[in-house]
Amino acid sequence: MSTTLQDSVGNADIVTAFKSAMGRFATSVTLVTTSDDTDTPHGLAATAFSSVSMDPASVLICINRSASASPVIKKSGFFCINMLQSQHERICQIFSQSDLREQRFTEGDWETGVNGTRYLVDAQAAIFCEVAREIEHGTHTIIVGNVIDVVTHSAEQPLIYMAGRYRSLSSNH
Repeated sequence: MSTTLQDSVGNADIVTAFKSAMGRFATSVTLVTTSDDTDTPHGLAATAFSSVSMDPASVLICINRSASASPVIKKSGFFCINMLQSQHERICQIFSQSDLREQRFTEGDWETGVNGTRYLVDAQAAIFCEVAREIEHGTHTIIVGNVIDVVTHSAEQPLIYMAGRYRSLSSNH
């Protein structure tokens, strides 16, 4: 007998299987940054990021509402997606752990971009966005942002996350 999504609401077995399946999905790692009304930077590590449209140029991010940066993004209306490279693993670890929050923005070369939002200078790309739409779903907010500026850097080796650890792309063709 197969289990449908309708049957799985609250089903711990489905949640466990879904977590296992998502752990097999290799994804690039980003830092989502923003600034509050006192120009204090805030940020978090995120893998739930995707382009949405080219007209208008837009992206989406999915952020847990319990993340400290979530209300700041909603209030400021702006965020930046920093597409990380493999050498940013330590910075990503800092942004992934709430107990290291005070260390965020202390490592790496950060500059201030559009609307006072910090970006990592040697990230593969920094995509500055204005919040266009918010959709609440489960524990997360899906935020669609219209792109207002882009800074690119040479793409060396993206930081990839899969099965609970960071990975590298092979240079084999």
